[in-house]
Amino acid sequence: MRHSTLIKWLDLASFILLVFVVSTGTLIRYTLPPRSGGISVWGLTRHEWGDIHFYLSIAFLLVLTGHLFTHAKWILLAVRGKVSREKNYRLAIGVISLLSLLALAFSPAMVGTSNSDTSRYYQYQSRH
Repeated sequence: MRHSTLIKWLDLASFILLVFVVSTGTLIRYTLPPRSGGISVWGLTRHEWGDIHFYLSIAFLLVLTGHLFTHAKWILLAVRGKVSREKNYRLAIGVISLLSLLALAFSPAMVGTSNSDTSRYYQYQSRH
């Protein structure tokens, strides 16, 4: 595989993983807050979403590490101050990507929740 192709795949994978890490984190923080009982989203409770969030975070860190290794030459040039200016189309792609990331990151806040049968049990136990 060519170096540039590898970089493109790592960039795509890191972006997708970052979107899902932010999305699941937002879901856990705002839609399924602590002590939310048996509330679930798509059949998964807060703790199950937390497990998914954790494993997505580990995968993101691994892909990010690979990304940094593939850009080691550029990083050394940047540290030495020998990198040329970025082109305008890269800035446009960056802005579009950021807006897409924000839209996807806040999408879990718009998802409805449902109570499972176990939530009634926990509510009953907390009263007595």
